[in-house]
Amino acid sequence: MKTYQIQLLNCNNHNIEISKYLQIMTEIPKEDADQIVSNVPVVLYENLDEECTGYFETALDYYQAEYKILPMPEECTIPKFPSRQVIVLGRVVDYFGQRSDFVQLARKYGFSRKKQLSQTPFSAKDGITEEEAVKLCQEFTNMGMRVQIVRSKKI
Repeated sequence: MKTYQIQLLNCNNHNIEISKYLQIMTEIPKEDADQIVSNVPVVLYENLDEECTGYFETALDYYQAEYKILPMPEECTIPKFPSRQVIVLGRVVDYFGQRSDFVQLARKYGFSRKKQLSQTPFSAKDGITEEEAVKLCQEFTNMGMRVQIVRSKKI
């Protein structure tokens, strides 16, 4: 599979959100993620496969960041990922009752209700099947949220 380099050129005042996204995707400490986004332009990844490149492209587009993706000469093989993770990128619309709808979703799918909808991005649910992830993603979309499904090693 082809690999790519992602260069972050400008966060366009979305440093906090992009830092949180890096923390979710890479499990690096907050301080490290904050330092990365504050030192733009910066190379985020040297050899990222096509699927992961797409995840970052979607998130960086959503946060209106400026970035560059360059093809790399190396190829890689991707291991199987047994599950999916649902990441809430942010609100597209805000409406009365959205918080109670979120609490109902949290009860239905078994994830933390303590998340603040305004503090995005956040990982809503990790270690679920692709079918469950698609259903949860649709429910969040119906709530006016922008959501992303990514692969996960968690079982």
